[in-house]
Amino acid sequence: MNPKISIIIPCKEIDSYTEKCVGECLKQDYDNFEIYVLPDERDRTKESKIKNKKVKIIATGCVKPSIKRNLGMAKSVADFYGFIDSDAYPIKGWLSNSMKYFKKKEIGIVGGPNLTPPEGNFWEHVSGHVLSNFFASGAADIRYKIAKTRYTHELPSCNYITRREAACEYNSCFLTAEDSEFCFACVERGYRVLYAGDVVVFHHRRDSLGKHLKQMFIYGRDIVWLLKERFSIWQAYYSIMSIFVIGFFVFLIGSFFSSVIRVLFIVGLIAYGLVMFLTSIYENLGVTIWTTIATVLTHFAYGFGFLKGLFWRNPMLEGGEGVR
Repeated sequence: MNPKISIIIPCKEIDSYTEKCVGECLKQDYDNFEIYVLPDERDRTKESKIKNKKVKIIATGCVKPSIKRNLGMAKSVADFYGFIDSDAYPIKGWLSNSMKYFKKKEIGIVGGPNLTPPEGNFWEHVSGHVLSNFFASGAADIRYKIAKTRYTHELPSCNYITRREAACEYNSCFLTAEDSEFCFACVERGYRVLYAGDVVVFHHRRDSLGKHLKQMFIYGRDIVWLLKERFSIWQAYYSIMSIFVIGFFVFLIGSFFSSVIRVLFIVGLIAYGLVMFLTSIYENLGVTIWTTIATVLTHFAYGFGFLKGLFWRNPMLEGGEGVR
């Protein structure tokens, strides 16, 4: 028999997104799995829409997704954990495609792209275009598009499967970087993290530009809070956008005092804007323009978030509770 997998789905409530997620999980072409759905509270009416012998529902109270995932792992006796967000849904071969890679004992986590759902609104697709652009997201762009299978340092918890023995508790001191720490800890235990282009889920983006930028700000803030606790030199690339933001304002101010700096600043802005535009060309001019604008604003949002995290402490760590 195939190894058992527990699919763990944290959510606030069982809404239409959760129903879609559970429904597509139940269509997997892998035979040995169960599903843990972890809403804040039980609602028998909504639960009836996902009723199935494979589905277990556990009320958690109003807690972070990291705590819900920890509870799901604690309840499970499976060999593997499958993590997916409630506003995402997998392709039919999500589990079977991932399990073939675990034949290599050194692989602890397998994940893949989380693509923008075809039914997503305009801003979801703009957000997806931004995130999948190397010039916007750097090496993290592979998370948002289908790319060549490769080893990586981390993957997002909206789409990965992990061996039980490679897993650790998620750190509830972080709102978004807890999955990065989860992957870092897996590597520290001697396992490898694999990105596989055929382990696919569709994941809804933020449905407005403001929500997207807020998410990018939080990403930047939380990753530097994590890096303060466990920094390695290769992780310095996370700071690129903060350096960009600092450089922008240094050159902006300097341009008022030096004609040389002014020329360099203008040329740099033109070159930057041109690269952002040329890498943001999509199906029509409206999408292209808004993707370009959103990419530039994403750089500033992430950069400002990183700087906030650099100079402000994580309030969840004030009591001396460090990263596990």
